[in-house]
Amino acid sequence: MLLERPKLFGNLTTQVIRAGTCTFCGACMAACPMNLLWPAGEQPTLVGACALCEICYYQCPNVEFSKEDVEMFLHNRTSRPDEPFGISRGTFVGKATRKEIQSQAQDGGVVTALLAYALESKMIDAAVVTGRDSKWKSKPEVATKYSDLVKNAGTKYTPSPTLLGVRSAIDEYMKTKIGLVGTPCQIRAVRRIQTSPLGHSRLAQAMTLSIGLFCMESYAYDKLIDAYVTSKGIDPTTVTRMGIKKGSFIAWSGENELLHVPLKEVDAFVRNSCKQCDDFTAEYADISVGGIGCPTGYSTVIARTEKGFELLKNAEKAGFLELRELKPEEKGYIKVTNMSQAKRLRKAIKPI
Repeated sequence: MLLERPKLFGNLTTQVIRAGTCTFCGACMAACPMNLLWPAGEQPTLVGACALCEICYYQCPNVEFSKEDVEMFLHNRTSRPDEPFGISRGTFVGKATRKEIQSQAQDGGVVTALLAYALESKMIDAAVVTGRDSKWKSKPEVATKYSDLVKNAGTKYTPSPTLLGVRSAIDEYMKTKIGLVGTPCQIRAVRRIQTSPLGHSRLAQAMTLSIGLFCMESYAYDKLIDAYVTSKGIDPTTVTRMGIKKGSFIAWSGENELLHVPLKEVDAFVRNSCKQCDDFTAEYADISVGGIGCPTGYSTVIARTEKGFELLKNAEKAGFLELRELKPEEKGYIKVTNMSQAKRLRKAIKPI
Protein backbone atom coordinates (compact mmCIF):
# COMPACT_ATOMS: atom_id res chain seq x y z
CA MET A 1 0.00 0.00 0.00
CA LEU A 2 1.42 3.34 -1.05
CA LEU A 3 1.32 6.18 1.46
CA GLU A 4 -0.21 9.44 0.25
CA ARG A 5 2.44 12.04 -0.42
CA PRO A 6 2.32 15.06 1.91
CA LYS A 7 0.59 18.22 0.73
CA LEU A 8 3.21 20.97 0.84
CA PHE A 9 3.68 24.54 -0.33
CA GLY A 10 4.93 23.06 -3.59
CA ASN A 11 1.44 21.65 -4.10
CA LEU A 12 -0.05 25.12 -3.56
CA THR A 13 2.45 26.51 -6.05
CA THR A 14 1.32 24.01 -8.67
CA GLN A 15 -2.39 23.80 -7.93
CA VAL A 16 -3.14 27.41 -6.98
CA ILE A 17 -0.42 29.96 -7.68
CA ARG A 18 0.67 28.79 -11.14
CA ALA A 19 -2.95 27.97 -11.98
CA GLY A 20 -3.84 31.62 -11.42
CA THR A 21 -6.39 30.98 -8.66
CA CYS A 22 -4.48 32.42 -5.67
CA THR A 23 -6.61 35.19 -4.16
CA PHE A 24 -3.78 36.58 -2.00
CA CYS A 25 -5.95 36.11 1.10
CA GLY A 26 -2.90 35.52 3.31
CA ALA A 27 -4.15 32.29 4.91
CA CYS A 28 -1.13 30.15 4.06
CA MET A 29 1.29 32.89 5.12
CA ALA A 30 -0.53 33.55 8.39
CA ALA A 31 -0.58 29.85 9.31
CA CYS A 32 3.04 28.95 8.53
CA PRO A 33 4.55 27.98 11.92
CA MET A 34 8.06 28.79 10.73
CA ASN A 35 7.16 32.21 9.26
CA LEU A 36 8.65 31.16 5.93
CA LEU A 37 5.87 32.37 3.64
CA TRP A 38 5.81 36.06 2.73
CA PRO A 39 4.20 38.24 0.07
CA ALA A 40 5.97 38.74 -3.24
CA GLY A 41 3.87 41.03 -5.38
CA GLU A 42 0.36 39.65 -4.97
CA GLN A 43 1.19 36.04 -4.13
CA PRO A 44 2.92 34.12 -1.35
CA THR A 45 6.48 32.92 -1.73
CA LEU A 46 8.70 30.56 0.27
CA VAL A 47 11.73 32.35 1.78
CA GLY A 48 13.46 29.40 3.49
CA ALA A 49 13.56 25.63 3.81
CA CYS A 50 10.03 24.21 4.11
CA ALA A 51 9.39 22.30 7.35
CA LEU A 52 7.09 19.85 5.47
CA CYS A 53 4.29 20.33 8.02
CA GLU A 54 1.44 20.56 5.44
CA ILE A 55 -0.27 23.33 7.43
CA CYS A 56 -0.20 25.94 4.64
CA TYR A 57 -1.95 23.59 2.23
CA TYR A 58 -4.85 22.87 4.55
CA GLN A 59 -5.64 26.56 5.16
CA CYS A 60 -6.03 27.43 1.48
CA PRO A 61 -9.66 28.07 0.45
CA ASN A 62 -8.90 27.05 -3.11
CA VAL A 63 -8.16 23.39 -2.38
CA GLU A 64 -10.58 20.86 -0.92
CA PHE A 65 -13.10 23.51 0.17
CA SER A 66 -16.41 21.95 1.22
CA LYS A 67 -19.41 24.25 0.89
CA GLU A 68 -21.57 21.74 2.76
CA ASP A 69 -19.13 21.43 5.68
CA VAL A 70 -18.93 25.19 6.07
CA GLU A 71 -22.70 25.66 5.92
CA MET A 72 -23.19 22.95 8.53
CA PHE A 73 -20.54 24.62 10.72
CA LEU A 74 -22.30 27.99 10.46
CA HIS A 75 -25.99 27.06 10.24
CA ASN A 76 -26.42 23.35 11.02
CA ARG A 77 -27.95 22.94 7.58
CA THR A 78 -27.10 23.39 3.91
CA SER A 79 -28.52 26.02 1.58
CA ARG A 80 -31.71 25.44 -0.40
CA PRO A 81 -32.38 26.19 -4.08
CA ASP A 82 -34.76 29.00 -3.04
CA GLU A 83 -31.91 30.89 -1.30
CA PRO A 84 -30.43 32.79 -4.27
CA PHE A 85 -27.50 34.35 -2.43
CA GLY A 86 -26.92 31.89 0.39
CA ILE A 87 -28.38 31.28 3.82
CA SER A 88 -29.60 34.38 5.64
CA ARG A 89 -31.66 35.46 8.62
CA GLY A 90 -32.75 38.74 7.08
CA THR A 91 -31.89 41.31 4.41
CA PHE A 92 -31.89 45.03 5.13
CA VAL A 93 -31.04 48.49 3.82
CA GLY A 94 -29.12 50.65 6.25
CA LYS A 95 -26.58 53.35 6.95
CA ALA A 96 -24.35 54.54 9.78
CA THR A 97 -25.75 57.32 11.92
CA ARG A 98 -22.45 59.02 12.78
CA LYS A 99 -21.44 61.79 10.39
CA GLU A 100 -17.70 61.10 10.62
CA ILE A 101 -18.34 57.56 9.39
CA GLN A 102 -20.64 58.69 6.58
CA SER A 103 -18.07 61.21 5.33
CA GLN A 104 -15.22 58.70 5.20
CA ALA A 105 -16.81 55.34 4.43
CA GLN A 106 -18.05 53.70 1.25
CA ASP A 107 -21.81 53.80 0.58
CA GLY A 108 -23.68 53.70 3.92
CA GLY A 109 -20.76 53.12 6.27
CA VAL A 110 -22.45 50.05 7.75
CA VAL A 111 -19.25 48.01 8.06
CA THR A 112 -17.46 50.70 10.04
CA ALA A 113 -20.49 51.22 12.27
CA LEU A 114 -20.80 47.49 12.99
CA LEU A 115 -17.14 47.19 13.89
CA ALA A 116 -17.36 50.29 16.06
CA TYR A 117 -20.24 48.81 18.02
CA ALA A 118 -18.52 45.40 18.23
CA LEU A 119 -15.45 47.07 19.76
CA GLU A 120 -17.48 49.21 22.15
CA SER A 121 -19.58 46.26 23.31
CA LYS A 122 -16.46 44.10 23.82
CA MET A 123 -17.65 41.49 21.32
CA ILE A 124 -14.22 41.92 19.71
CA ASP A 125 -10.98 43.43 20.98
CA ALA A 126 -9.55 44.26 17.53
CA ALA A 127 -10.65 44.51 13.92
CA VAL A 128 -8.59 43.66 10.86
CA VAL A 129 -9.48 46.00 8.00
CA THR A 130 -7.90 46.96 4.71
CA GLY A 131 -5.76 50.08 4.80
CA ARG A 132 -3.47 51.53 2.16
CA ASP A 133 -0.24 53.39 1.76
CA SER A 134 0.03 56.81 0.14
CA LYS A 135 0.14 55.23 -3.34
CA TRP A 136 -3.04 53.18 -2.82
CA LYS A 137 -1.32 49.87 -2.24
CA SER A 138 -3.64 47.82 -0.02
CA LYS A 139 -2.44 46.33 3.25
CA PRO A 140 -4.04 44.80 6.34
CA GLU A 141 -4.42 47.09 9.34
CA VAL A 142 -5.22 46.18 12.94
CA ALA A 143 -7.77 48.60 14.39
CA THR A 144 -8.12 48.70 18.18
CA LYS A 145 -10.06 51.96 18.54
CA TYR A 146 -12.77 53.92 16.83
CA SER A 147 -10.43 56.40 15.13
CA ASP A 148 -8.54 53.50 13.48
CA LEU A 149 -11.79 52.28 11.93
CA VAL A 150 -12.77 55.69 10.56
CA LYS A 151 -9.27 56.29 9.18
CA ASN A 152 -9.28 53.03 7.19
CA ALA A 153 -12.89 53.12 5.97
CA GLY A 154 -13.63 52.83 2.26
CA THR A 155 -13.01 50.27 -0.50
CA LYS A 156 -9.53 49.89 -1.99
CA TYR A 157 -10.25 47.60 -5.01
CA THR A 158 -6.86 45.84 -4.95
CA PRO A 159 -6.12 42.70 -2.89
CA SER A 160 -4.77 42.68 0.65
CA PRO A 161 -3.54 39.60 2.59
CA THR A 162 -6.13 40.06 5.32
CA LEU A 163 -5.30 36.85 7.19
CA LEU A 164 -1.78 38.17 7.77
CA GLY A 165 -3.47 41.00 9.64
CA VAL A 166 -5.20 38.44 11.86
CA ARG A 167 -1.83 36.84 12.66
CA SER A 168 -0.47 40.30 13.48
CA ALA A 169 -3.41 41.04 15.79
CA ILE A 170 -2.72 37.80 17.68
CA ASP A 171 1.09 37.90 17.84
CA GLU A 172 1.87 41.62 17.96
CA TYR A 173 -1.22 43.08 19.64
CA MET A 174 -2.02 40.07 21.87
CA LYS A 175 -5.68 40.09 20.83
CA THR A 176 -7.93 37.06 21.16
CA LYS A 177 -11.32 38.21 19.80
CA ILE A 178 -10.85 39.54 16.30
CA GLY A 179 -13.36 40.87 13.80
CA LEU A 180 -12.32 41.06 10.19
CA VAL A 181 -13.64 42.57 6.99
CA GLY A 182 -13.03 40.68 3.78
CA THR A 183 -14.09 39.94 0.26
CA PRO A 184 -15.83 36.61 -0.43
CA CYS A 185 -12.53 34.82 -1.08
CA GLN A 186 -11.09 36.06 2.22
CA ILE A 187 -14.19 34.96 4.11
CA ARG A 188 -13.83 31.54 2.48
CA ALA A 189 -10.29 31.45 3.91
CA VAL A 190 -11.65 32.12 7.41
CA ARG A 191 -14.10 29.25 7.12
CA ARG A 192 -11.54 26.94 5.55
CA ILE A 193 -9.26 27.48 8.55
CA GLN A 194 -12.14 26.95 10.99
CA THR A 195 -13.29 23.68 9.37
CA SER A 196 -10.06 22.18 8.01
CA PRO A 197 -8.74 18.91 9.49
CA LEU A 198 -5.40 20.71 9.93
CA GLY A 199 -6.82 24.16 10.61
CA HIS A 200 -4.58 26.59 12.49
CA SER A 201 -6.24 26.54 15.91
CA ARG A 202 -5.06 29.95 17.16
CA LEU A 203 -6.29 31.67 14.01
CA ALA A 204 -9.54 29.69 14.00
CA GLN A 205 -10.39 30.50 17.60
CA ALA A 206 -9.45 34.18 17.42
CA MET A 207 -11.59 35.00 14.38
CA THR A 208 -14.74 35.93 16.28
CA LEU A 209 -16.60 37.98 13.67
CA SER A 210 -16.47 37.98 9.87
CA ILE A 211 -18.04 40.77 7.83
CA GLY A 212 -18.07 40.07 4.10
CA LEU A 213 -18.17 42.59 1.27
CA PHE A 214 -20.15 42.19 -1.94
CA CYS A 215 -17.54 41.76 -4.65
CA MET A 216 -17.64 41.09 -8.36
CA GLU A 217 -13.86 41.39 -8.77
CA SER A 218 -10.66 43.06 -7.61
CA TYR A 219 -7.85 44.51 -9.67
CA ALA A 220 -4.12 43.89 -9.90
CA TYR A 221 -2.37 46.83 -8.22
CA ASP A 222 0.51 47.06 -10.70
CA LYS A 223 -1.90 47.21 -13.64
CA LEU A 224 -4.67 49.42 -12.22
CA ILE A 225 -2.70 51.90 -10.13
CA ASP A 226 0.95 51.72 -11.19
CA ALA A 227 0.20 51.58 -14.91
CA TYR A 228 -3.34 52.73 -15.73
CA VAL A 229 -4.08 55.48 -13.21
CA THR A 230 -0.65 57.03 -13.65
CA SER A 231 -1.01 56.82 -17.46
CA LYS A 232 -3.95 59.23 -17.08
CA GLY A 233 -1.62 61.81 -15.58
CA ILE A 234 -2.92 61.19 -12.07
CA ASP A 235 -0.59 61.02 -9.09
CA PRO A 236 -1.97 58.20 -6.90
CA THR A 237 -0.97 60.13 -3.79
CA THR A 238 -3.58 62.79 -4.65
CA VAL A 239 -6.45 60.26 -4.81
CA THR A 240 -8.62 60.27 -1.68
CA ARG A 241 -11.36 57.84 -2.72
CA MET A 242 -12.25 55.34 -5.45
CA GLY A 243 -15.61 53.88 -6.35
CA ILE A 244 -17.61 51.87 -8.87
CA LYS A 245 -20.94 53.51 -9.65
CA LYS A 246 -23.46 52.83 -12.42
CA GLY A 247 -21.01 51.06 -14.71
CA SER A 248 -18.17 53.53 -14.17
CA PHE A 249 -14.85 53.48 -12.33
CA ILE A 250 -14.29 56.78 -10.54
CA ALA A 251 -11.42 58.32 -8.58
CA TRP A 252 -11.76 61.47 -6.50
CA SER A 253 -9.54 63.99 -4.79
CA GLY A 254 -11.81 65.39 -2.14
CA GLU A 255 -15.00 66.32 -3.99
CA ASN A 256 -13.27 66.64 -7.38
CA GLU A 257 -13.37 63.80 -9.89
CA LEU A 258 -9.93 62.93 -11.22
CA LEU A 259 -11.07 59.97 -13.31
CA HIS A 260 -14.45 58.78 -14.56
CA VAL A 261 -14.32 56.00 -17.14
CA PRO A 262 -16.57 53.10 -18.21
CA LEU A 263 -15.95 50.03 -16.08
CA LYS A 264 -15.14 48.07 -19.24
CA GLU A 265 -12.02 50.20 -19.62
CA VAL A 266 -10.48 48.60 -16.51
CA ASP A 267 -11.74 45.05 -17.15
CA ALA A 268 -8.33 43.99 -18.42
CA PHE A 269 -6.89 44.55 -14.93
CA VAL A 270 -9.21 42.09 -13.15
CA ARG A 271 -7.19 39.43 -11.32
CA ASN A 272 -7.41 35.94 -12.83
CA SER A 273 -8.51 34.43 -9.52
CA CYS A 274 -11.66 36.57 -9.55
CA LYS A 275 -12.84 34.86 -12.72
CA GLN A 276 -12.93 31.57 -10.82
CA CYS A 277 -15.04 32.93 -7.97
CA ASP A 278 -18.82 32.43 -7.96
CA ASP A 279 -19.64 34.19 -4.67
CA PHE A 280 -20.85 37.78 -5.05
CA THR A 281 -22.34 38.38 -1.58
CA ALA A 282 -19.79 36.68 0.74
CA GLU A 283 -22.16 33.85 1.57
CA TYR A 284 -20.05 32.45 4.43
CA ALA A 285 -19.78 35.67 6.45
CA ASP A 286 -21.63 36.47 9.67
CA ILE A 287 -22.91 39.62 7.96
CA SER A 288 -22.57 40.63 4.30
CA VAL A 289 -22.60 44.25 3.15
CA GLY A 290 -22.56 45.94 -0.25
CA GLY A 291 -23.60 48.97 -2.26
CA ILE A 292 -25.90 47.10 -4.67
CA GLY A 293 -29.68 47.09 -4.28
CA CYS A 294 -29.94 50.22 -2.14
CA PRO A 295 -30.24 54.00 -2.60
CA THR A 296 -27.13 56.20 -2.77
CA GLY A 297 -25.69 56.71 0.69
CA TYR A 298 -27.00 53.38 1.98
CA SER A 299 -25.82 49.76 2.05
CA THR A 300 -27.55 46.45 1.54
CA VAL A 301 -26.99 44.25 4.60
CA ILE A 302 -27.51 40.47 4.85
CA ALA A 303 -27.54 38.97 8.34
CA ARG A 304 -26.42 35.37 7.88
CA THR A 305 -25.50 33.70 11.17
CA GLU A 306 -27.34 34.06 14.46
CA LYS A 307 -24.30 35.93 15.78
CA GLY A 308 -24.44 38.32 12.83
CA PHE A 309 -28.16 38.95 13.19
CA GLU A 310 -27.82 39.74 16.89
CA LEU A 311 -24.92 42.12 16.24
CA LEU A 312 -26.89 43.94 13.56
CA LYS A 313 -30.00 44.41 15.69
CA ASN A 314 -27.98 45.39 18.78
CA ALA A 315 -26.02 47.98 16.78
CA GLU A 316 -29.31 49.40 15.55
CA LYS A 317 -30.72 49.48 19.09
CA ALA A 318 -27.58 51.23 20.36
CA GLY A 319 -27.97 53.95 17.73
CA PHE A 320 -25.01 53.04 15.51
CA LEU A 321 -27.24 52.16 12.53
CA GLU A 322 -30.59 52.85 11.00
CA LEU A 323 -32.13 49.88 9.20
CA ARG A 324 -35.20 48.81 7.28
CA GLU A 325 -36.06 45.40 5.91
CA LEU A 326 -35.39 44.73 2.23
CA LYS A 327 -38.15 42.43 1.02
CA PRO A 328 -37.81 39.79 -1.73
CA GLU A 329 -40.29 41.55 -4.03
CA GLU A 330 -38.35 44.84 -3.99
CA LYS A 331 -36.16 45.90 -6.92
CA GLY A 332 -33.07 46.08 -4.72
CA TYR A 333 -33.43 42.50 -3.53
CA ILE A 334 -33.96 41.33 -7.10
CA LYS A 335 -30.85 43.22 -8.22
CA VAL A 336 -28.70 41.50 -5.59
CA THR A 337 -30.14 38.17 -6.72
CA ASN A 338 -29.36 38.94 -10.36
CA MET A 339 -25.79 40.02 -9.58
CA SER A 340 -25.24 36.82 -7.61
CA GLN A 341 -26.49 34.74 -10.52
CA ALA A 342 -24.37 36.74 -12.97
CA LYS A 343 -21.19 35.98 -11.04
CA ARG A 344 -22.00 32.28 -10.91
CA LEU A 345 -22.66 32.29 -14.63
CA ARG A 346 -19.41 34.14 -15.35
CA LYS A 347 -17.42 31.42 -13.63
CA ALA A 348 -19.31 28.75 -15.53
CA ILE A 349 -18.63 30.24 -18.96
CA LYS A 350 -15.18 31.79 -18.41
CA PRO A 351 -12.81 29.16 -17.06
CA ILE A 352 -9.15 30.13 -16.89
